[in-house]
Amino acid sequence: MDLRRERRGAPRRRLAAPALLALVVLGASAARAQSDLSFELPGVGRTTFSLTSTTTLRYRGENYDANRFDDDFGSLYQRFDVALQADELRAEARIDLFVPHTVLVESRCVGRPLGVDDPSCYLDWDLRPERLTLRWEPSEWVVEAGDTQLVLGRGVALAFRKVDLLAVDNALRGGHVRYQGSNFRFGAHGGLANPQNIDPIDLRIVREPQDVVVGGNMAVVAPAPLGVTLGVHALRVGFEDVDSIDGVTRSRFTDRAVDVAGWSAEAAGLADGQLALYFEANGLRRTQRLVDQARSETGRGVYASAQLQLTELTILVEWKDYTNFLVAPETTEANARRIYSAAPPVEYDGPQRLRGIGNQRGGAIRMDYAFLPGPWSFSVNSALYAFNEEPHRDPFEGVLVSHSWMTLAKRQEYGGDLNWSLDLQGGARFETLLHDHDARFRSGDIDRWMIHGRLDITVGSGDHAFDFIVDHRHEREIRGDVAEFQIGGASVTYTFGIPFTLTLSLRWTDYQPGVVVSRGRREYNFLGGEFYPSLEVRWTFEPGTYLSLFAGQTPGGQLCSGGVCRDVPTFEGFQLTFVGRL
Repeated sequence: MDLRRERRGAPRRRLAAPALLALVVLGASAARAQSDLSFELPGVGRTTFSLTSTTTLRYRGENYDANRFDDDFGSLYQRFDVALQADELRAEARIDLFVPHTVLVESRCVGRPLGVDDPSCYLDWDLRPERLTLRWEPSEWVVEAGDTQLVLGRGVALAFRKVDLLAVDNALRGGHVRYQGSNFRFGAHGGLANPQNIDPIDLRIVREPQDVVVGGNMAVVAPAPLGVTLGVHALRVGFEDVDSIDGVTRSRFTDRAVDVAGWSAEAAGLADGQLALYFEANGLRRTQRLVDQARSETGRGVYASAQLQLTELTILVEWKDYTNFLVAPETTEANARRIYSAAPPVEYDGPQRLRGIGNQRGGAIRMDYAFLPGPWSFSVNSALYAFNEEPHRDPFEGVLVSHSWMTLAKRQEYGGDLNWSLDLQGGARFETLLHDHDARFRSGDIDRWMIHGRLDITVGSGDHAFDFIVDHRHEREIRGDVAEFQIGGASVTYTFGIPFTLTLSLRWTDYQPGVVVSRGRREYNFLGGEFYPSLEVRWTFEPGTYLSLFAGQTPGGQLCSGGVCRDVPTFEGFQLTFVGRL
């Protein structure tokens, strides 16, 4: 539900922001003074009240994109998370407020139309209840009305989840019924996709797509000693016929829908709890209409894993087969908010750009060894799979990925005057063409390669601790226009007990040559266009309540998590955040 009204003048916003911040801080302080936040609610019983208030004041300078109307402005973001918890009932609400142009300068878009009529002027204020949930939990049942974050299986078939790195926060707003018994469970769900409407990265107000989701799952658990769980699930997603980028422009396709049905088998306690097996298979059918022509295509999503955990050795083997499989409006969907699946990537969760996420086949193995009872351990990881960016072609007609990395670690041992830990990691990734691309690039040629490393050392004594982190990645793309770039950074964090944390960081990247040239022309940027210094300070008043300040610069580029990627802009400015909890 959108509670936005007509735009107000900038002077009113500048007055509202400091007043609201003062009100939030004073309210949180006064509430913390209360010793008991529970009360008797007629007909419900003893009920506990909780509140989390998040206030963010931000100033953003140049972000080096083609839009000159979204630079040099201030903004206020206010979020309230409220909950009432009784024995069987729980009510939750989250309210978001965003007010741009609160300080420093007037909006350059004053007098210009917002949104669709002028996409460059997208910064507008917004107030809405972002999440609303009423939950009833009698015995083994859960009945919900409102927003819930839903995952079926390992997320291959459906995943409404939160991914902070990508600023993705999807919920399904509707009705939900779950039963959780000792040997049987099921769930039925239906509603509309409800993404977080205020993007914390680029500060756009995201329109809610009218994507309808209906689905359910059921599982049977065999009694001990087998402990095998067999499950089935099915769902249908009907997509609104609008383009994913702006959420307004009509798509060239109509009547778009995706049907997924699958089953899973899990045995988590074999061999006296040392062996865990999991298997999931899904079939997909995508239907859509182009003018008067109906189209239909199929795909599959298969994932399997086996983990053996001994006293000192742990081995994890994974396999994936995602062939033309993506729960999204299109198989080439680029908007992370409208990808409603999160298939395990079977890959390194770190610095890399992933391609063809819905059309991959291969596996990975990881071996961890701990030198017990000592603090040292190491791991060896290797992934080998093929992908194809053309969703209707076999992955082994595309590119073969070989990625291996190793980690040496030492955990902290407490009790002495000086404690320290170590995490050293390094690896290399090669992508090789499996078929002739053209006359220049033939089968067996390297399409892209990357080497990367990371060092994390923590040293502590008493209340004082230092954490030193250095990471670097060198990547080269060969097919097409040759591109070679480096991305990395270094930081040192000082911590005094629990209350105080200070972090100095320096990031570097030449991934975007145009941004490097533009930033190098700025008089204040004495380090050059490739370097991004920053300072972050945090003071924790009590658990869950803190004040933090970030000032400096962060690079833009592509970020990936769980096989899904998005582009983020460069940031220059500062951000003041206060979080208070009751």
